This record gives sequence, structure tokens and C-alpha cells, in this order.
Amino acid sequence: MHFIDRNRLIVAASLSLALPAPILQAQIVNPVTAPAAPSGTFTLTGAVKAEATAQPLPYSTVTIDPIGLERFTGPDGVFVMYAVPPGKYKVRIRQLGYVPLDTTITVNAGNINPIFLLTRVANTLADVQVSAPPRMCIVPEENGFVSDPELATVLGEARKNAERERLLRRTYPFEFKLAQQHDTYDTRDSTHRVVFDTTTFRSDDDWRYRKGKVVSGDRSKVFGDVRVMRLPTLIDFADTRFLTAHCFKYAGMSEEDSIPTHRLDFAPLPEIVAPDVEGSIFIDSATFLIRRAEFRLTKGGSIKPAILGMTVTTTYREVLPNVALFDEIKSVQPLPRTNGGDHNMEFRETQQLLSFRFLFRGPPGTDPALVWKKPVVGAERASAPEPGALLPRRPVGPER
Repeated sequence: MHFIDRNRLIVAASLSLALPAPILQAQIVNPVTAPAAPSGTFTLTGAVKAEATAQPLPYSTVTIDPIGLERFTGPDGVFVMYAVPPGKYKVRIRQLGYVPLDTTITVNAGNINPIFLLTRVANTLADVQVSAPPRMCIVPEENGFVSDPELATVLGEARKNAERERLLRRTYPFEFKLAQQHDTYDTRDSTHRVVFDTTTFRSDDDWRYRKGKVVSGDRSKVFGDVRVMRLPTLIDFADTRFLTAHCFKYAGMSEEDSIPTHRLDFAPLPEIVAPDVEGSIFIDSATFLIRRAEFRLTKGGSIKPAILGMTVTTTYREVLPNVALFDEIKSVQPLPRTNGGDHNMEFRETQQLLSFRFLFRGPPGTDPALVWKKPVVGAERASAPEPGALLPRRPVGPER
């Protein structure tokens, strides 16, 4: 008779791709000839540049409202919007390390090649005194405003990272394959029971953060009922629901692989009594790219069976200039003893990208037909899911 081990919590991350930057950046193709604009509309070809140097700012995000067009600029800082009717539009431009630009333009026959200039963020964070009084954990307003200037800078850059990931996943959707390792580890004997599996996902899944709803039930066609932790990810930092359900504070400088980073801590509001998440994100102090994120489950004892703890660590890589996405997700959960004689056990998961391909078209300057595969080192291990295995987003275990 099979039954679900309800003590184990499986991480069902809202995942996206990551890969070493040189692989994707090398796939540069010639520009596609622009289609003729329908009668009465225009092809808007704009450029985003640094105000101080006039250098192009590749992979800036450009949004035009109210028509809702959103694009990356290409490697040359240029973006193209097709079939734009004449009229007045709000333009929203974001780039890491630069002051956000919100402006308006009037599109007509004489104005279809606008140039937008961005100003660098005044980086005074290095001058912050570490001996200053402890900072308060501040809940952002709905527009993201916080009164702490250092926190405002770092939180603003975190949101830009989130918006870039969201744009890539939704505007340029891709299919990707994950390798997953599920390890039941005996901490006393240092022994492992490991299960491997792989599965394929789309980047434009529709799960979104809901306050106090990060742990839920799910059902698998193979293994039946399971319990999963639907992990908020970087993209949730662009969601007002996540921002207003947590408080944030700037925690100063740290290092990631010898690279100085700004640390941003966050925690759920005290009135959230159901399981939620707290943690930290670490942003490169020079480029403002996210490098790592830590999530820890809170209020795990409020559900039955109780969850002793869950820590999830996500590392990121730069996949396009100024665009970072997850490379690897690792989670660790202590398991309760079923009787006094049992050893202390941990359930560990590792999820890592194997390959991906764009479904329709890639971002500017990339080959839409590109299929990227991680180089295989040694013999590839591929086994069917066993009891204990579970696939994120479409969980199928564990059992025993």
C-alpha cells in the first residue's frame, strides 16, 4: 500500500531559464526587415541611450500605454513597435542602474524615431554608515514608495530585475527542461537516498503569489495527492500583492563569490498567520543585477502536519546584457522523527536547467530558432521517477 509522506514539502517553483551568458549572446542575427505599417499607422523606431555618454543601453525595457506594447531594446539600444496609430502615448523606460523615465510622446509622421536619455542612479550606498541605528522594516506603498532612501534605491533595482524577467517570460515565451535531484539525507550517517528526474515546462505559467497561500495541495496523475510549496520568485517583486504583503529593509553590503552586493531583507506582515516567506536578495553593487535569493518558509507550524523548516536558495546568471534569470534552485527541509530511535533526516532538492528553446521569437539580437543545451559532463544519468521524486509545477510525489 502506498501513501503520501505528508511531512515532506516539495518546492514547486514558478521557474524560468538560465544559461551561461556567452552561449546566448553569441547568437546574434541580422535585423529582420520591418513589415510595412498598415495604412494610418506608423512603425515606431526609438533608441535608449545614456545621457552622460550617448552610449546605447541594450535590453532596456520600454512600455507604451495605453496600447500596452512592451519590448526590450536590442544590443544597439533600439526598439521597434509596429502598427502604432498616431496619437499621444505614455512611455515607461527602465534600465538597471539608471533613473526610471516616465514621459509622453506624440506619434505622427514627423516623430517616429524618438531618442530617450537616461541618467545614472546616484550611488551613495557605499557611504552608508554600518554603525547607524538598526533600520525599520518598511511596507512599500502601492506604487512602491518607501521613505528610506537607501532602501528605495535597492528595492527599486530589485523591481527592475523582476520586471525584466517578467517581460522575457511573457513577451518572448520559451520551453525549458529541468534536471531535478531529490535527496533524503541522513545527517548522522551522512548517507543519501537520491532520485533523479527531468521534465519540461513553459516560461509563461500563470501562478501568482497570494498572501498566506504559498503551501497548498495538488494532485498528480501518477502519485495522487501531494503537498507543495509554490515558491515566490524574483518576478513577484514586480507584483504589488507581494510588495504590500511584506516589509523590506536595506541590510548593507555582503559578498557573493567575492563580488560586493547589496542585501535586501524582507518578511511577511505580522497579521499573516498562514505559511508565507521571508528572506533576502543580493544585488551586484556595480551592475545592480540580482545574484542570489534566499526564501525561508514562515509559520510552518500553523498547518498539519507541521513543517519544521524550509530554506530555498536560488542563484542567478546574466543571460543577456542586464538581464539575469535563475540558474539553480536548492532547497533543504528537516524531516520530523517518526519515533524516538530514528535518525535526523533532511529532504533536499536541486533543480537546474538542461535546455530551452523560444516558442515564437527571441528577444532582439537573438536567434528565435536557438535551442540551447547544457554541455554533458560524463555520462548523463536519466532514470524514471521513483517513490520520493517530484516535479515542480506538476508535482508527482513523494511516496514511500
